[in-house]
Amino acid sequence: MELNALIKPLPCPAGAPQGLLLYRVRLDVDWPVDEALLAGLSPDERKRCLRYLRTINQLQFGLTRLALRRLLAQETGLAPDALRFEQGEHGKPALDWAAAPVFNVSHSGAYALIAIGRGGQVGVDIETVQPMRDVPALAEQTLLPGELELCRHGRDVEAFFQLWTIKEAVLKAWGVGIAQHLSAFEALELTRSELPLRIAAPERWPATRAWALEAPDGYRATLAWAES
Repeated sequence: MELNALIKPLPCPAGAPQGLLLYRVRLDVDWPVDEALLAGLSPDERKRCLRYLRTINQLQFGLTRLALRRLLAQETGLAPDALRFEQGEHGKPALDWAAAPVFNVSHSGAYALIAIGRGGQVGVDIETVQPMRDVPALAEQTLLPGELELCRHGRDVEAFFQLWTIKEAVLKAWGVGIAQHLSAFEALELTRSELPLRIAAPERWPATRAWALEAPDGYRATLAWAES
């Protein structure tokens, strides 16, 4: 199986910015983490890949980065191995090139999400729904009172993970640390494709929208877009 066969374009939700591109990457393949796979990564990416102790985690990281490089190469006209990345203050990656598109990446379990756009900032998150015993305690630590009601204080595990993907996607679009800004906005409901938000200090943050994305069974995913 070739890398392109693992990359699936996804339809953008209604109302998403024009030209925004979404892709889902399958990571559940039994490929060796060898020189052939590592050759497409930068030296830093190879080091990061090999820091993972488990082969499956090395493969997930490596495939996600290879897919990202291939998709950004299509958008920029540059060779995949010519792309150079830089990191923002809170670790959000960007292309080191003035005319570059913005992008964001998330991976969990057997899938990765990649979003690419221009004219704003994008964030995506995908999470595996895990019925852990500590979900209610985690919900109490991370969510605002209205959000706790939406997930029945963590007893609705699927709703909790949808809320978590909203938090991650929006804060990634803003390019800020997750832990320090969980209360910067509140998700108001989960039943619409476009997810209404209440931003605590709208004068501080860019105008932002979020959408629930279709995800494979056992996963939840969100796309966020912040205006420039």
